[in-house]
Parts: sequence; C-alpha cells; structure tokens
Amino acid sequence: MKLNSLFVIFGFVTIVYSQGKSSVDTLLVNQEQLLLNQKQILEEIKYIDPLEGKKFGIELNPVMLLFSTAFGDNTFVLTGTFSLFSVSQSAEIAFPFYFAKGSYELNVVHLDSHYRYFLGKHRKGFYISGGVRLTSLAGEEGYTIWVDSYDNDEEYNYSRTSKAGITFGIGYRIFGRNGWYWGVSIFGGRYFIGKETDYIGAGMANSNGILDMELLKIGKTF
Repeated sequence: MKLNSLFVIFGFVTIVYSQGKSSVDTLLVNQEQLLLNQKQILEEIKYIDPLEGKKFGIELNPVMLLFSTAFGDNTFVLTGTFSLFSVSQSAEIAFPFYFAKGSYELNVVHLDSHYRYFLGKHRKGFYISGGVRLTSLAGEEGYTIWVDSYDNDEEYNYSRTSKAGITFGIGYRIFGRNGWYWGVSIFGGRYFIGKETDYIGAGMANSNGILDMELLKIGKTF
C-alpha cells in the first residue's frame, strides 16, 4: 500500500514539474519575441530622417581652398559637391567638381556624376557608387623639372584637351538633424575618351587612370 502511494506521489510531482517547465519555456519564448518586436518598433519610431523635406545639398572643401592659396603664383583650387536628395529614398545623386589653376597657365576641371546607393535601411552610413567623369585640361606641355631648372627661357606649347571616363567607389555619409553633413569616399576608374598628356603641374590628371578621394568636404542641406 505504501509503495503504491509513493508511485502516485512521484507521478503527480512529475506531471506538475513537466507542466511547470513547459509553461516557463513558453513564457520565455513569448518574452523574447515580445522584446524583439519592441526593439524593431522602437528603431522605426526613434529614427528621424534628417533628409526629409530636403531637396539638395552643397559641399565645399575650405581646407583645400585655403591651403592652395598659400603658395602664391596665382594657384587656386576649388572643390565641392552638389547633391540631389529628393530623387530616391535609398540613394543620392552627386555631382563632385574640382577646379584648379596654377603656374604655366594650368587649368584643370573635373566634373563627376555619381549614383550613390546606401547599403543600410536609410540614407546614411556606407554606400557604393558608380559614375562618369569629364575632365578639361589646359596649359603648357613639358616636364616641370626641366622648365624649373634649366629651360626657363624656352617657349612651351600651350594646348587644351578633354577626357571622359567611368568610375566606381565606396563612401560613408553622416547627416545631422541641423542640416549639416559630412562624408568620406574613394573612387577610381579610367578614361576611355582622350589620351595621356604631359601638362606641367597637372599630376595624375595627365594619365589615363582616375583615383580620387573626398575627406574634408562639409555640406549643408536645403
């Protein structure tokens, strides 16, 4: 009789324990799912798009502008970007520009067009880009070392030419709710229209390769 009672008690405890454990497991699973749903909802509620209602933005590189004028000889460099933000909720269409004027009647103009696709859910953070570059070069042709050191009295040929190429790149954007923004990017490619040149002081712009980087541009949305 006592043995049967023990079996009954053991069975009762086992059933209660199993049901209790099952209830606790179910409660924990439901709680985890609830927290996950709450996190997703909070992410959507907390994020306020700083580009909402903004149509375009303008960036300039003040450091490059000031630094270029420190060398005299009519040296001048202006670089910036005009961006369109209202065309897509996941991308930015940007038009970087670069204008440089230097010695030996040098003039270099780069005009780029980039489609920048953001990898995240919103227009911020990392993006990949593809675009085209148009370049105009004008100045005296020759080698700087010979002109500066030996042949200052020799006349060099002044000419003008244009190039066009394709670029790809990556970058990162930070947009503030006060309308100011900043970004960094690196992109490269090559010219398919035009040929290599030897304008004095033009640097890499003379070659068929393209390599450029944005770092010190500061922009304002409108």
